[in-house]
Amino acid sequence: MGSSSDGTTRRNYLRVASVALATAVAGCDGISEPSKQSVLAPYRNRFETIVDLGRTDADSTGAEKVDGIVSELVSNGTLLYFPPGTYRLSNLDLSGYSNCGLIGNRATLLVPPSEQGNWIYGESVRNLLFDGFTLDYTAPTSAPVVAFSVAGRKNVLRNLTFEGSREAYPRSALELEVPERSASLLVDSLDMRGGSRNGNAIFTHTGDGSLKFVDCRIEHWAEGLYASPHSGPLVIRGGTYANNGIDQIRIGGGTSGARVENATVRVDNPKNPKAKPNMRGIWLEEGTNAVIDNCTVEITDLTGTYSSGGIVVEKQFGSAKIRNTTIQTNQSVPAINIRTPTTEYDPETMPSMNRLPSNTHVSCENVSMYGTAPEGTAVLLAGRDGCRFEEISVQHHFGNRDGITIKDGRGTEIHDARLRVRGTPIVAPGSTPTTRNIKTGGIGSLSQLGESVYDSI
Repeated sequence: MGSSSDGTTRRNYLRVASVALATAVAGCDGISEPSKQSVLAPYRNRFETIVDLGRTDADSTGAEKVDGIVSELVSNGTLLYFPPGTYRLSNLDLSGYSNCGLIGNRATLLVPPSEQGNWIYGESVRNLLFDGFTLDYTAPTSAPVVAFSVAGRKNVLRNLTFEGSREAYPRSALELEVPERSASLLVDSLDMRGGSRNGNAIFTHTGDGSLKFVDCRIEHWAEGLYASPHSGPLVIRGGTYANNGIDQIRIGGGTSGARVENATVRVDNPKNPKAKPNMRGIWLEEGTNAVIDNCTVEITDLTGTYSSGGIVVEKQFGSAKIRNTTIQTNQSVPAINIRTPTTEYDPETMPSMNRLPSNTHVSCENVSMYGTAPEGTAVLLAGRDGCRFEEISVQHHFGNRDGITIKDGRGTEIHDARLRVRGTPIVAPGSTPTTRNIKTGGIGSLSQLGESVYDSI
C-alpha cells in the first residue's frame, strides 16, 4: 500500500517507534492515557499502513463531522488510529474492505442526533479490527445500529463502550452475521449498560462461521444477547448479563453446540418491567449439544415482571449439559426448567436448524441451587426421557418449595444429590426415577433416600 497521510508505513513505523509519544498527561479522571506506541504495538506487523488521524485536519472536539476524512483514509491493509478526543461521525460504510482497522486511544465516536439507521457497518468485510472506542448516543433521539457481516478470516470487535440509553426505539445496538465457515468473529469486552425499553443489545443472524463473545457486560435492555439464530460454533465466555427482558443470554448454535462458560447472569433490578416480560436467565431457545459450565445465575428480584426460570431448556432445544453452576432463586421460579420437546419443526422459529434435534437428553452435574424462594420447585423436568442429575444440591429452607419435579420423564436418574427443602424432595407422579445416595430433609434434619424415590416420599 502507499504511504499514509503522516508517512507512516509498517516498516518506517518500526523505525520511529522509539521516539513515539510516551504516556500522555493524566486525564481529569486521574487515569493516564495509554501511549500511542502501546496502543498500536499489538498490530504493528499486521497492517501495511498506519494512519494517525491526529495528524490530519480531522476535528477532535466533536464540533465538526469527520466523515469525509475517515472515509478517504480507510482502505485495505490500513489501520486508522484515533488519538484521545471526540469525533463526530454520521456514517461509515466499511463494506468489502479486507484487513482494515480502526483503533481508538480513549476516543469517542459521537452520533449525530436523530441517527436511527445503520451507523458503522459493513457487508462482506474480512479481517476487520474495531477496537477501543466509546460510542456516544446519549442524545435523546439517537438510536444508531452498528452492523457487520464478515466474509472471511479473523474479525475482532473489542473494547467498545455503548454510552447512552436507547429508550423506546425498537432497534438492536449491534447486529452481527458470520455466514460462512471460513470466517470467525470475536466480540471482546463490550460495555452495554445503557439499556433500552424496546431494543436488543446484540442480535445475531444465522450463519455457519465461528462466533465468540468474551467478557461482555450487557444490562437493562429489552433483550440481552440474542444469539439463538446463529447456527455455527457459538461461545459465550465470562461477562455479566443482567436485568434484560426476555433473556440475559439466548443461545442456539444449531448442531455445532453452543457453550456458555464462566458467565454471571442476574435479575435483581428489573427496570421498566412492563416492557420486559419473562426475564429468563440463560435461554436455550433452539439448537442442540449445548454446554453451560461454571456459570452463576441469580434471580433475586422480579418486581413487576416474571420469569420462566434461571436456565430454561426450550421445547425446540435438543440435548444439553449443565455443570459446575450455581443458581440462586429468591423468587418462586424454577432454577432449571426443562420443557417438553416439540414434535413439529418450524423453520421460522428455528432458523439455526434444518430439522428437529434427534437427542433431547439433558444432564446436570455438580449444580448447586439455593435461595429464599417459598413456592414452586427448584428443577422442573417435563416430557424428556433419559435425563440425568448427579451431584446436585438443592437448599430451600422457606415455604413449601419442592426439590425436583418430574412430569412424564421416563428413565430419569438422580445420583448423589442433597435435597434439603421444606416441600417434597422429589415429585414424580406417574414415573419412578432411578435414585442412589440421595440425602433429603428440611432445616433440622437430613435423611437418606434409598434406591427408589418412594422409599422416603
